[in-house]
Amino acid sequence: MDRINLLASLCEGSECVCDVGCDHAYVVVKALLDYNCKRGIAADLNVGPLSSAEETIKNKNLLDRIDIILSDGFKAISKDFDTAVLAGMGGNLIKDILSDSLDKIKDKKLILEPNNDQMVVRKFLMESGFRILDEYAIFENGKYYEIIVAKKGDITYTENELKFGPILLKKKPEAFISYYNRKMDLLMRVIDTTMDPLTKMQKQKEINDIISAIK
Repeated sequence: MDRINLLASLCEGSECVCDVGCDHAYVVVKALLDYNCKRGIAADLNVGPLSSAEETIKNKNLLDRIDIILSDGFKAISKDFDTAVLAGMGGNLIKDILSDSLDKIKDKKLILEPNNDQMVVRKFLMESGFRILDEYAIFENGKYYEIIVAKKGDITYTENELKFGPILLKKKPEAFISYYNRKMDLLMRVIDTTMDPLTKMQKQKEINDIISAIK
């Protein structure tokens, strides 16, 4: 399953999907067309992506079911929704967007795809009263993606669970194993080429952590 389809499938049955940073609105459109979601909100901070989103929505005859909103995160969104999607942006940005609107998202299902700094997102979720329900790891066009599904719930994760993902550590999907095997190879090259003892020690610790995670 490709990334857009996977993100849309995780919205299945939602009353209203709010896609923040919607870009072309492919996720929210597919969620309505293929996964029994009733309504949608396509939101973006920039006019350009919103114009692309409007074109996609118009071509699929969904202008009456998807609201197109110029918004910095959730700030301009007043309509109710039960599922929020934040995909294709950095982990720190996702954390900032969520933390700026905790009152709006505290009871929602969150579908998050941070391009980096996944640990930052997981730590924020834990500290803000969210539980990670599921996680997915996929490769698409040579790029590795992790998707996190969360809802309200108190839980404490270990450092390793925050770093690698509590569900990914249990499921160990093929993409997850492949990604960290590649990362170990890169770390080994650093160890082999650096003369700095501290760097060698740090990289070896990273390798040991990865071995523990994927074994």
